[in-house]
Amino acid sequence: MKKHLFIVLSIITFLIYACDPDVKVANISLDKSTLALPVNGTGKLIATTLPSDAYGTITWSSSNPSVATVANGIVTGVSVGTAQIMATVGSYSATSVVTISAAITSVTLNNSSLSLKVDSTQTITATLLPAQSAAIASNLIWTSTNPSVATVNNSGKITAISDGTANIVASIGTVTAICAVTVYTTIPISLMGSNYYLINIDASSANSLGSAKIAADYRPDGVNNYLYIWSNTYSTGTCTGTNFYGNAANWLSLVVGSVGWSGAAYNVFQGTQLDKLKAVTDDTTGKYYLHFAIKSSSTNSYEFQLGYGASSAIIVLGTNSMDNVTPYGNFTRNGQWQEIEIPISVFKAKGLSYTTGMANTNVFAMLAGGTSGTKLEVDAVFIYKKP
Repeated sequence: MKKHLFIVLSIITFLIYACDPDVKVANISLDKSTLALPVNGTGKLIATTLPSDAYGTITWSSSNPSVATVANGIVTGVSVGTAQIMATVGSYSATSVVTISAAITSVTLNNSSLSLKVDSTQTITATLLPAQSAAIASNLIWTSTNPSVATVNNSGKITAISDGTANIVASIGTVTAICAVTVYTTIPISLMGSNYYLINIDASSANSLGSAKIAADYRPDGVNNYLYIWSNTYSTGTCTGTNFYGNAANWLSLVVGSVGWSGAAYNVFQGTQLDKLKAVTDDTTGKYYLHFAIKSSSTNSYEFQLGYGASSAIIVLGTNSMDNVTPYGNFTRNGQWQEIEIPISVFKAKGLSYTTGMANTNVFAMLAGGTSGTKLEVDAVFIYKKP
């Protein structure tokens, strides 16, 4: 009987100690012994007790709250300097030395836009201003606004997943920078070149090129670049469907009026931007092309001009001459987008010459004849160097 009673008492004693919530702390540690942050930046410290199920409330404190504060392990930089962040439980404590540097004023990326093929990858880099230590730069957070299209890891490596667009965002504190990414199953050849001089192209397609590929941007902005329609010879047409690159963005759609002729031109005021065109006619590789897309169901001819005045050149698409210029060629008239690419060498042979010092010049002009109701619909107009 005494033996059985001893066993029962032993079991009860074991259960009491096993269920005791007051397991005493033997030690506490932090996951980082040092932490570097900018002013207004935040970082997290993780405290671990030993044993892991020890009972006790962790108290956080800063030796210099005017430099860095802490709440539940989240450290915030207040001013330049150093502070010790302490985690305490019972009679045990652990400390991390925090160094706070000047506030970050900007983040810039080496690419503001990218065009990627599905399953391809590309790594972008971020620059912090003012310059920061590697420890602070490691706090940069990378995110994607559309992970089903493109993902990004903690090193800025972007992976293209599926067709579409996504913004890759690099942020540290409240300062951010964005890279606009367009993903294609097959990237159009016309978006794989270099040295783009943009005249009329939708924002998404332009962004997909990457800023490093854009030599000059002549798209109308109402400040330095304009689209002129002469003497009300056109009225605004209706854009139906998608543009040349399949995006839900408008294009240039004009309808010939009743004055007996038609004319429109993209005009640039800023001479320093026009000076960049000199590289196009100075080139001897023969790789520069005028690219545009056109769609029509009519049979009339269309006239297109590069440059202005004596150094300009005209080509005609269709079967009839315009302004005493015989047709260069024709295109399919089925109401669908047709891609046109004409070597700049053709225009040079006709007298095109870009020089420095040009001012208030038409970079691209168009006529659709004088038949009332004729539509002029063009998109994706640019000069570029083919791959």
